[in-house]
Amino acid sequence: MRITESLRIEHDLLRNMLEAMSRWLTESVAADKLRERAMMLEAAINIHSAREERQLFAPLSASSDIAHDLVSMIERVHSEVRDLFKQVADPGQNPEDLLRDILRLTNEHFTEEETGLFPLAEKLLPAEVLEDDNS
Repeated sequence: MRITESLRIEHDLLRNMLEAMSRWLTESVAADKLRERAMMLEAAINIHSAREERQLFAPLSASSDIAHDLVSMIERVHSEVRDLFKQVADPGQNPEDLLRDILRLTNEHFTEEETGLFPLAEKLLPAEVLEDDNS
């Protein structure tokens, strides 16, 4: 299986987690409970993004200047989401708006990857590079 296919599957699983968080936000779940649930979402997103950066972004970034620039933009979003999760963990912060920002950024980010970055990778990278290390 290609890494891009595996990452799309992970996106679908993560979207389910994002939808659950969105429901909890509309149900007025207490801030401490939102933080606990956010930690699980953060762990799942971090595992996904680390694999994505290692297996796809690194070789794609080296393949062309355009790909490098696109990967750099995508990696900035990864960093921004990590920073937002740090703020969510702070008991002095209200996590609700921060979590809404995470949900919005992450959903937009997945769409950008699936419609821009993944097709570019499938065009530029050889089949052996696209092969998923975990499949």
